[in-house]
Amino acid sequence: MDMPGNALPHLSIIAENVDRLATVEMRMSDYSRGVIAKLHNAAREAQGGEPLSLLAARFILQHLGPGKTVLLTTGAGDPRFLPAGETDGPPGLVGLAMAIHLATGASPILLTEGPFVANVEATAVAGGLGIRAAEVAVTTPFTTAVLPLSSGDDAEAQAIAYLDRFEPAMLISVEKIGPNADGIAHTASGKPTDLSRAKAEFLFDHGKARGIPSLGVGDNGNEIGFGMITDAVKRFKPEGDKLATRVATDVLVPANTSNWGAYAIAAMLAVIMERPEIAVDVEMERRMLTACVDAHGVDGSSGRHRMAVDGMLAPVDYAFVEMLGGIVRNGLIKGFKRPF
Repeated sequence: MDMPGNALPHLSIIAENVDRLATVEMRMSDYSRGVIAKLHNAAREAQGGEPLSLLAARFILQHLGPGKTVLLTTGAGDPRFLPAGETDGPPGLVGLAMAIHLATGASPILLTEGPFVANVEATAVAGGLGIRAAEVAVTTPFTTAVLPLSSGDDAEAQAIAYLDRFEPAMLISVEKIGPNADGIAHTASGKPTDLSRAKAEFLFDHGKARGIPSLGVGDNGNEIGFGMITDAVKRFKPEGDKLATRVATDVLVPANTSNWGAYAIAAMLAVIMERPEIAVDVEMERRMLTACVDAHGVDGSSGRHRMAVDGMLAPVDYAFVEMLGGIVRNGLIKGFKRPF
């Protein structure tokens, strides 16, 4: 695929600023303070030093195109505190899925815990992706299907069946918890997850065995993808020895929230393709977050049903998306010289 944005002489400068914005930390929990920049730096070093939003966008454009299918998964929750999932994950998943479809023409299929399906479906519709049966979605523009992932003994067989059914050209995880080396998954605070956690790791295990490219986006080190930098998670994250996941991906993008990491990748897809409309805008973010909360999504830091993501109130998210859009729009202006 031709990538016209690669001709921009300042492409890496744009990406540096996108990465910098996506890793501005404003956490309310002690166990997340002073962490994300260190994890981001470790991930960048492990991947050759290129800005990670740019690396991920190029990776997507390299492997996806018309007629291809991408499986994207999210889902962090708890039957007591987050019974329909949280607000970090579904908007990022949908925003990135839409950006991928716009940039490449590939068809996104979304996967999450059964109790979270309604949340992700509502967020998808708010983000502009219609809900269809999976067999229809893979051939119909601007649609998707949201399918359940199992937490039970059939999880591995289900993962294999999904890979056989869709033959995906890529696997993507946004805010999806993975197990540690002992097979136990933990929350960001170091507590074992509920047994209802969907075992998405089997998708990535068997996908790796089949040579399917993979991308992980996360914010605490317990999400799928961070197996690439396990030592850094154990070093920099409180309770890291317990929560560091074993599950690695080919490309990893850490960010202040997983949504922000996904939006950063979408922004760089917009820059490379020189199409600003590919990036998530404020109105789209407002619709998605509202739909997610209305579908019982919970702020993952406070445990409250409120317009917030990981403790950051909605206006913060809107400001982030607006600033990201400013980087994209101004970055695509060529040859401007003020007349004074």
